[in-house]
Amino acid sequence: MTPQAVVERLRRGRRDPDRHKEILEATLAELQEVGYDRMTMDAVARRAGASKATLYRHWPGKPDLVVSAINYMKGADADVIPDTGSLRGDLMALLLSTQRHAGNEQLCMMRGMVSACGHDPELAKAFFEQIVDRKRSSALSILVRAQQRGEVSEQTDIHFLVDTAPAMLIFRHLLTTLPVDEAFLTRLVDDVWMPLLSSTPSSSPVSSLVAPAATSTSP
Repeated sequence: MTPQAVVERLRRGRRDPDRHKEILEATLAELQEVGYDRMTMDAVARRAGASKATLYRHWPGKPDLVVSAINYMKGADADVIPDTGSLRGDLMALLLSTQRHAGNEQLCMMRGMVSACGHDPELAKAFFEQIVDRKRSSALSILVRAQQRGEVSEQTDIHFLVDTAPAMLIFRHLLTTLPVDEAFLTRLVDDVWMPLLSSTPSSSPVSSLVAPAATSTSP
């Protein structure tokens, strides 16, 4: 391809509304093939038929590009907060929505991402702020609405309990080979989340539940 042809292709790419999508899909393909650590911006640019400058014009670096690709994979409706009219219905809808992109390839990719977050602070920050915290905020919105309806006590520490079911879900997804099906999600809601949220809040602060340090006595 001549230099002029390359220039014309890039010009067409900048006008092409699908260019953004092609880059994100190329990013996901690279992640699935080589993992986060071995993935490079150069490789994504080559796969997408774009210049590296085009990538950096939209994403400051690899962490931001990868997080954007994962959000793209989750779909445009990933941040839609369910409103079924009941706490149980909302929680079930929220958990079921997480399963649409939970195939083997996607789970392998997410395991690699979690591992990479352990040694890449920039990725960990972007991953938490743009993926984890957004999903957590959706769950919190559901719990706040349930409090307003009177389904959850105003005294219940929803900020503490919001992570209980997702923690079990993530553990099962990323650290075991056990199935995550509708039956499991139903038990997660009915046997874990709902009982915790509907129980009488403890009047004791968390700090009082910690055993006091042993003190020495003189002989």
